Amino acid sequence: MQKSTLHSWILASAITASLMACSPKKQESGKPAPAADPAPVPALPVDILVASESPLQQSETVAGSLMPDRSVEITAELMKKITAVLFRDGSYVQAGQTLYSLDNADILARIRQLKADLQLAAATEKRLNALLKTETVRQEEYDIALAKLQSLQAAEEVLQVELSKTTIKAPFSGRIGISKVFTGTLVNPGMPLVRLEDQHTLKVSFSIGEKYLSLVKPGTRIQFTTVLSDEKVNAVVVSAEASVDLSSRNIVVQATVANNGEKLKAGMSVKVSFPTTPGNAKGVMIPTEALIPGGNGYSVFLVKNGVAKITGVTVGSRNESQAQINAGIVSGDTVMISNMLRASDGMPVSPVIH
Repeated sequence: MQKSTLHSWILASAITASLMACSPKKQESGKPAPAADPAPVPALPVDILVASESPLQQSETVAGSLMPDRSVEITAELMKKITAVLFRDGSYVQAGQTLYSLDNADILARIRQLKADLQLAAATEKRLNALLKTETVRQEEYDIALAKLQSLQAAEEVLQVELSKTTIKAPFSGRIGISKVFTGTLVNPGMPLVRLEDQHTLKVSFSIGEKYLSLVKPGTRIQFTTVLSDEKVNAVVVSAEASVDLSSRNIVVQATVANNGEKLKAGMSVKVSFPTTPGNAKGVMIPTEALIPGGNGYSVFLVKNGVAKITGVTVGSRNESQAQINAGIVSGDTVMISNMLRASDGMPVSPVIH
Protein backbone atom coordinates (compact mmCIF):
# COMPACT_ATOMS: atom_id res chain seq x y z
CA MET A 1 0.00 0.00 0.00
CA GLN A 2 1.33 3.33 -0.93
CA LYS A 3 2.17 5.85 1.78
CA SER A 4 -0.57 8.39 0.74
CA THR A 5 -3.25 5.70 0.68
CA LEU A 6 -2.27 4.50 4.16
CA HIS A 7 -2.42 8.03 5.49
CA SER A 8 -5.99 8.57 4.16
CA TRP A 9 -7.18 5.28 5.66
CA ILE A 10 -5.86 6.19 9.13
CA LEU A 11 -7.56 9.64 9.00
CA ALA A 12 -10.96 8.15 8.03
CA SER A 13 -10.76 5.60 10.85
CA ALA A 14 -10.09 8.37 13.39
CA ILE A 15 -13.08 10.44 12.25
CA THR A 16 -15.40 7.45 12.44
CA ALA A 17 -14.28 6.63 15.97
CA SER A 18 -14.83 10.21 17.03
CA LEU A 19 -18.40 10.32 15.70
CA MET A 20 -19.27 7.06 17.42
CA ALA A 21 -17.98 8.41 20.71
CA CYS A 22 -20.19 11.56 20.45
CA SER A 23 -23.46 9.75 19.50
CA PRO A 24 -26.02 9.12 22.35
CA LYS A 25 -25.85 5.74 23.85
CA LYS A 26 -28.81 3.42 23.68
CA GLN A 27 -30.04 1.27 26.49
CA GLU A 28 -29.12 -2.36 26.22
CA SER A 29 -32.81 -3.08 25.58
CA GLY A 30 -32.72 -0.83 22.49
CA LYS A 31 -35.04 1.87 24.05
CA PRO A 32 -34.03 5.62 24.23
CA ALA A 33 -32.92 7.08 27.57
CA PRO A 34 -35.69 8.80 29.66
CA ALA A 35 -35.95 12.65 29.49
CA ALA A 36 -34.82 14.70 32.51
CA ASP A 37 -37.53 15.92 35.04
CA PRO A 38 -38.87 19.51 34.31
CA ALA A 39 -37.72 22.27 36.67
CA PRO A 40 -40.29 23.12 39.44
CA VAL A 41 -42.50 26.24 38.89
CA PRO A 42 -41.30 29.04 41.21
CA ALA A 43 -43.84 30.26 43.79
CA LEU A 44 -45.42 33.66 43.01
CA PRO A 45 -44.65 36.22 45.72
CA VAL A 46 -47.92 37.80 46.94
CA ASP A 47 -49.08 40.08 49.73
CA ILE A 48 -51.74 38.54 51.94
CA LEU A 49 -54.20 39.62 54.60
CA VAL A 50 -55.70 37.40 57.27
CA ALA A 51 -59.43 38.19 57.31
CA SER A 52 -61.07 38.99 60.62
CA GLU A 53 -64.43 40.32 61.75
CA SER A 54 -64.49 43.93 62.90
CA PRO A 55 -67.19 46.47 63.79
CA LEU A 56 -68.70 48.02 60.66
CA GLN A 57 -68.64 51.81 60.58
CA GLN A 58 -69.56 52.48 56.98
CA SER A 59 -71.35 55.59 55.82
CA GLU A 60 -72.81 57.08 52.66
CA THR A 61 -72.10 60.62 51.45
CA VAL A 62 -74.64 62.62 49.43
CA ALA A 63 -75.02 66.24 48.42
CA GLY A 64 -77.50 68.47 50.25
CA SER A 65 -78.45 72.07 50.94
CA LEU A 66 -79.07 74.23 53.99
CA MET A 67 -82.52 75.76 54.30
CA PRO A 68 -83.98 78.22 56.83
CA ASP A 69 -86.27 76.82 59.48
CA ARG A 70 -88.91 79.33 58.36
CA SER A 71 -88.92 81.60 55.35
CA VAL A 72 -91.51 84.03 54.00
CA GLU A 73 -91.72 86.61 51.23
CA ILE A 74 -93.23 89.75 52.72
CA THR A 75 -95.86 91.09 50.32
CA ALA A 76 -98.34 93.96 50.14
CA GLU A 77 -102.11 93.45 50.34
CA LEU A 78 -103.22 96.90 49.16
CA MET A 79 -102.43 99.20 46.27
CA LYS A 80 -100.77 101.99 48.22
CA LYS A 81 -97.63 104.09 48.25
CA ILE A 82 -94.92 103.25 50.79
CA THR A 83 -94.46 106.10 53.27
CA ALA A 84 -91.65 104.54 55.34
CA VAL A 85 -89.20 101.63 55.36
CA LEU A 86 -88.55 100.91 59.04
CA PHE A 87 -85.69 98.40 59.02
CA ARG A 88 -82.08 98.17 57.93
CA ASP A 89 -81.30 95.68 55.15
CA GLY A 90 -79.81 92.45 56.50
CA SER A 91 -80.66 93.22 60.11
CA TYR A 92 -82.30 91.01 62.70
CA VAL A 93 -85.96 91.90 63.35
CA GLN A 94 -88.35 90.81 66.08
CA ALA A 95 -91.78 89.27 65.62
CA GLY A 96 -94.38 92.02 65.32
CA GLN A 97 -91.86 94.72 64.38
CA THR A 98 -93.15 97.17 61.76
CA LEU A 99 -91.30 96.82 58.47
CA TYR A 100 -93.24 99.12 56.11
CA SER A 101 -95.85 101.83 56.47
CA LEU A 102 -98.27 102.50 53.61
CA ASP A 103 -100.25 105.64 52.85
CA ASN A 104 -103.47 105.44 54.93
CA ALA A 105 -104.80 109.01 54.72
CA ASP A 106 -107.88 108.09 52.66
CA ILE A 107 -108.75 105.19 54.97
CA LEU A 108 -108.55 107.43 58.06
CA ALA A 109 -110.83 109.95 56.39
CA ARG A 110 -113.43 107.30 55.60
CA ILE A 111 -113.24 106.05 59.17
CA ARG A 112 -113.90 109.56 60.53
CA GLN A 113 -116.89 109.95 58.21
CA LEU A 114 -118.21 106.56 59.22
CA LYS A 115 -117.89 107.35 62.92
CA ALA A 116 -120.16 110.39 62.43
CA ASP A 117 -122.74 108.21 60.71
CA LEU A 118 -122.40 105.67 63.48
CA GLN A 119 -123.13 108.24 66.17
CA LEU A 120 -126.31 109.30 64.39
CA ALA A 121 -127.39 105.71 63.76
CA ALA A 122 -126.74 104.74 67.39
CA ALA A 123 -128.81 107.68 68.66
CA THR A 124 -131.68 106.85 66.29
CA GLU A 125 -131.68 103.18 67.37
CA LYS A 126 -131.70 104.15 71.04
CA ARG A 127 -134.60 106.58 70.61
CA LEU A 128 -136.72 104.17 68.57
CA ASN A 129 -136.05 101.38 71.06
CA ALA A 130 -137.48 103.53 73.84
CA LEU A 131 -140.54 104.47 71.73
CA LEU A 132 -141.07 100.81 70.79
CA LYS A 133 -141.58 99.93 74.44
CA THR A 134 -144.51 102.40 74.60
CA GLU A 135 -145.75 101.22 71.21
CA THR A 136 -145.34 104.71 69.81
CA VAL A 137 -143.47 103.37 66.73
CA ARG A 138 -143.92 100.23 64.76
CA GLN A 139 -141.54 97.28 65.07
CA GLU A 140 -140.63 97.67 61.41
CA GLU A 141 -139.28 101.20 61.94
CA TYR A 142 -137.09 100.06 64.80
CA ASP A 143 -135.78 97.07 62.82
CA ILE A 144 -134.71 99.37 59.98
CA ALA A 145 -132.81 101.64 62.36
CA LEU A 146 -131.12 98.67 64.08
CA ALA A 147 -130.07 97.15 60.73
CA LYS A 148 -128.54 100.46 59.62
CA LEU A 149 -126.56 100.70 62.85
CA GLN A 150 -125.24 97.15 62.50
CA SER A 151 -124.33 97.77 58.84
CA LEU A 152 -122.30 100.85 59.77
CA GLN A 153 -120.57 98.95 62.54
CA ALA A 154 -119.59 96.21 60.08
CA ALA A 155 -118.34 98.83 57.64
CA GLU A 156 -116.16 100.30 60.38
CA GLU A 157 -114.67 96.87 61.08
CA VAL A 158 -113.83 96.49 57.36
CA LEU A 159 -112.08 99.85 57.36
CA GLN A 160 -110.15 98.96 60.51
CA VAL A 161 -108.94 95.75 58.87
CA GLU A 162 -107.95 97.71 55.76
CA LEU A 163 -106.14 100.23 57.94
CA SER A 164 -104.18 97.45 59.67
CA LYS A 165 -102.90 96.31 56.29
CA THR A 166 -101.16 99.64 55.79
CA THR A 167 -98.74 98.59 58.55
CA ILE A 168 -96.71 95.60 57.41
CA LYS A 169 -95.12 93.71 60.33
CA ALA A 170 -92.70 90.81 60.71
CA PRO A 171 -94.65 87.56 61.28
CA PHE A 172 -91.74 86.04 63.25
CA SER A 173 -88.25 86.92 64.44
CA GLY A 174 -85.47 86.44 61.94
CA ARG A 175 -82.97 87.86 59.52
CA ILE A 176 -84.43 90.33 57.03
CA GLY A 177 -83.12 90.51 53.49
CA ILE A 178 -82.64 93.44 51.10
CA SER A 179 -85.72 95.55 50.46
CA LYS A 180 -86.96 95.54 46.88
CA VAL A 181 -88.99 98.76 47.34
CA PHE A 182 -88.39 102.17 48.86
CA THR A 183 -90.31 105.16 50.21
CA GLY A 184 -92.65 106.44 47.51
CA THR A 185 -92.95 103.15 45.66
CA LEU A 186 -96.50 102.27 44.63
CA VAL A 187 -97.03 98.65 45.57
CA ASN A 188 -99.73 96.26 44.40
CA PRO A 189 -101.40 93.34 46.19
CA GLY A 190 -99.10 90.32 46.13
CA MET A 191 -96.03 92.35 45.20
CA PRO A 192 -92.89 90.93 46.97
CA LEU A 193 -91.21 93.50 49.19
CA VAL A 194 -88.50 91.64 51.13
CA ARG A 195 -87.64 88.12 52.37
CA LEU A 196 -87.60 87.21 56.04
CA GLU A 197 -85.87 84.03 57.24
CA ASP A 198 -85.52 82.38 60.62
CA GLN A 199 -81.94 81.06 60.51
CA HIS A 200 -81.51 80.47 64.23
CA THR A 201 -82.22 76.85 63.34
CA LEU A 202 -81.42 75.49 59.89
CA LYS A 203 -82.71 72.51 57.97
CA VAL A 204 -80.39 70.16 56.08
CA SER A 205 -82.25 68.89 53.02
CA PHE A 206 -80.88 65.89 51.08
CA SER A 207 -82.07 62.88 49.08
CA ILE A 208 -81.30 59.21 49.78
CA GLY A 209 -82.00 56.00 47.88
CA GLU A 210 -84.97 53.88 48.88
CA LYS A 211 -82.64 51.13 50.18
CA TYR A 212 -81.62 53.43 53.06
CA LEU A 213 -85.17 54.14 54.25
CA SER A 214 -84.83 51.87 57.28
CA LEU A 215 -81.50 53.45 58.27
CA VAL A 216 -82.32 57.15 57.93
CA LYS A 217 -85.46 57.95 59.91
CA PRO A 218 -86.51 60.60 62.46
CA GLY A 219 -84.03 60.65 65.31
CA THR A 220 -81.07 59.43 63.22
CA ARG A 221 -77.91 61.48 63.74
CA ILE A 222 -76.06 62.60 60.62
CA GLN A 223 -72.99 64.73 59.94
CA PHE A 224 -72.24 67.27 57.24
CA THR A 225 -69.46 69.54 56.04
CA THR A 226 -69.59 72.80 54.11
CA VAL A 227 -67.35 74.53 51.60
CA LEU A 228 -66.17 76.78 54.44
CA SER A 229 -64.60 74.02 56.50
CA ASP A 230 -64.00 70.27 56.67
CA GLU A 231 -65.19 70.31 60.27
CA LYS A 232 -68.07 67.88 60.72
CA VAL A 233 -71.31 69.35 62.05
CA ASN A 234 -73.92 67.14 63.75
CA ALA A 235 -77.62 67.26 62.83
CA VAL A 236 -80.72 65.18 63.67
CA VAL A 237 -83.20 63.87 61.10
CA VAL A 238 -86.70 65.21 61.81
CA SER A 239 -88.81 64.43 58.74
CA ALA A 240 -89.02 62.90 55.28
CA GLU A 241 -91.28 63.22 52.27
CA ALA A 242 -94.45 61.16 52.28
CA SER A 243 -93.40 59.00 49.31
CA VAL A 244 -90.44 57.99 47.14
CA ASP A 245 -89.94 59.86 43.88
CA LEU A 246 -91.01 57.60 41.01
CA SER A 247 -88.31 58.74 38.58
CA SER A 248 -85.23 58.76 40.82
CA ARG A 249 -86.38 56.28 43.48
CA ASN A 250 -85.05 58.71 46.08
CA ILE A 251 -86.77 60.34 49.01
CA VAL A 252 -86.12 63.82 50.40
CA VAL A 253 -85.06 63.90 54.06
CA GLN A 254 -84.65 66.91 56.36
CA ALA A 255 -82.53 67.26 59.48
CA THR A 256 -82.19 70.22 61.83
CA VAL A 257 -79.08 71.88 63.24
CA ALA A 258 -78.71 74.77 65.67
CA ASN A 259 -77.06 77.71 63.95
CA ASN A 260 -75.32 79.26 66.93
CA GLY A 261 -73.74 82.56 65.98
CA GLU A 262 -75.28 82.24 62.51
CA LYS A 263 -72.03 80.85 61.12
CA LEU A 264 -74.02 78.92 58.53
CA LYS A 265 -76.16 80.50 55.83
CA ALA A 266 -79.29 79.15 54.20
CA GLY A 267 -78.68 78.07 50.62
CA MET A 268 -75.16 76.73 51.24
CA SER A 269 -74.24 73.38 49.71
CA VAL A 270 -73.21 70.60 52.08
CA LYS A 271 -71.90 67.04 51.98
CA VAL A 272 -74.05 64.83 54.19
CA SER A 273 -72.73 61.60 55.71
CA PHE A 274 -75.01 59.07 57.39
CA PRO A 275 -74.30 55.56 58.75
CA THR A 276 -75.35 52.67 56.54
CA THR A 277 -74.80 49.88 59.07
CA PRO A 278 -76.42 49.19 62.47
CA GLY A 279 -74.44 50.26 65.50
CA ASN A 280 -73.52 46.69 66.59
CA ALA A 281 -72.93 45.22 63.12
CA LYS A 282 -69.75 43.26 62.39
CA GLY A 283 -68.33 41.95 59.15
CA VAL A 284 -65.23 41.01 57.17
CA MET A 285 -63.58 43.94 55.43
CA ILE A 286 -60.95 43.57 52.70
CA PRO A 287 -59.18 46.08 50.45
CA THR A 288 -61.04 46.75 47.22
CA GLU A 289 -57.93 45.89 45.17
CA ALA A 290 -58.34 42.25 46.25
CA LEU A 291 -61.64 42.00 44.34
CA ILE A 292 -61.62 40.40 40.88
CA PRO A 293 -64.69 41.41 38.78
CA GLY A 294 -66.32 38.81 36.61
CA GLY A 295 -69.46 38.01 34.71
CA ASN A 296 -71.10 36.46 37.79
CA GLY A 297 -69.93 39.04 40.31
CA TYR A 298 -66.71 39.29 42.27
CA SER A 299 -64.07 36.73 43.26
CA VAL A 300 -60.91 36.72 45.38
CA PHE A 301 -57.85 34.54 45.65
CA LEU A 302 -57.56 32.67 48.96
CA VAL A 303 -54.25 31.11 49.91
CA LYS A 304 -54.58 27.51 51.17
CA ASN A 305 -51.57 25.25 51.76
CA GLY A 306 -49.34 27.56 49.73
CA VAL A 307 -51.65 27.48 46.69
CA ALA A 308 -53.94 30.21 45.28
CA LYS A 309 -57.62 29.22 45.17
CA ILE A 310 -60.12 31.46 43.40
CA THR A 311 -63.32 31.89 45.43
CA GLY A 312 -66.56 33.74 44.63
CA VAL A 313 -67.70 36.33 47.18
CA THR A 314 -70.77 38.46 47.84
CA VAL A 315 -69.94 42.13 48.29
CA GLY A 316 -72.07 44.35 50.51
CA SER A 317 -71.46 48.06 50.85
CA ARG A 318 -68.09 49.46 49.81
CA ASN A 319 -66.15 52.68 49.53
CA GLU A 320 -63.01 53.74 47.70
CA SER A 321 -60.66 51.61 49.81
CA GLN A 322 -62.66 48.93 51.67
CA ALA A 323 -65.34 46.40 50.74
CA GLN A 324 -67.65 44.52 53.08
CA ILE A 325 -67.88 40.78 52.31
CA ASN A 326 -71.22 39.20 53.16
CA ALA A 327 -70.39 35.67 51.95
CA GLY A 328 -67.38 33.72 50.62
CA ILE A 329 -64.81 34.74 53.24
CA VAL A 330 -64.81 33.94 56.93
CA SER A 331 -62.66 35.14 59.76
CA GLY A 332 -59.24 33.46 59.56
CA ASP A 333 -59.13 33.06 55.75
CA THR A 334 -55.95 34.22 54.01
CA VAL A 335 -56.73 36.67 51.19
CA MET A 336 -54.32 37.67 48.42
CA ILE A 337 -54.14 41.44 48.02
CA SER A 338 -51.48 41.72 45.28
CA ASN A 339 -50.37 40.05 42.01
CA MET A 340 -53.90 38.88 41.21
CA LEU A 341 -53.34 39.46 37.48
CA ARG A 342 -50.34 37.11 37.43
CA ALA A 343 -52.00 34.43 39.55
CA SER A 344 -54.16 31.53 38.46
CA ASP A 345 -56.21 28.93 40.27
CA GLY A 346 -53.89 26.32 41.81
CA MET A 347 -50.66 28.30 41.35
CA PRO A 348 -48.08 28.02 44.16
CA VAL A 349 -47.60 31.31 45.96
CA SER A 350 -45.14 32.69 48.47
CA PRO A 351 -47.13 34.85 50.92
CA VAL A 352 -45.92 38.03 52.58
CA ILE A 353 -48.07 38.85 55.63
CA HIS A 354 -49.37 42.38 56.13
